[in-house]
Amino acid sequence: MGATSTKVMVTGSGVALAVLLLLSGCAGGDAEPDADAPSSDAPSSDAEQLSAFEQQLPLRGDFVGQGAETWGSVVVDRRADGSTWATFTGFSTGTATDLRLHLKEGALEQDDEGHWVDTAGSSFEIGPLDPARSEQEIEIPGAHLMPAIATLTAIDYTAPDYPSLGSVALAR
Repeated sequence: MGATSTKVMVTGSGVALAVLLLLSGCAGGDAEPDADAPSSDAPSSDAEQLSAFEQQLPLRGDFVGQGAETWGSVVVDRRADGSTWATFTGFSTGTATDLRLHLKEGALEQDDEGHWVDTAGSSFEIGPLDPARSEQEIEIPGAHLMPAIATLTAIDYTAPDYPSLGSVALAR
């Protein structure tokens, strides 16, 4: 066998011995496993993998009118399959026919004149809202990438102004 074969056999024996010691429980510290230590069977922590937005969920709130009389409520939650949805109940707003749902980082506040406005921050267009349906659900794609969200807004997608018709200050 030459010197190379001997090195392989010794190295292989060392690995086999280490595996045997680990399996028998002779290697390492305590004989009892740490109850807090993650096991290979345990799922990893969801909080580590969720976006800032998903960690806020569920969120809910009631609409306030901005550019039109708007009412209804919304619940935003994450489902068992990992998808995130906005569920609208009793939703109604103005006469706009091209409504879009936006999620915004900025908070919803009243200005000095009592008008509802959202503060600075990014806005994410989610998709169309059906103005004829008071009850509807809309999936929120990209929720796993979003920062914390404070406001949900129904926007009239009409140029040049694209006015906010109604918004919800989202809260737990």
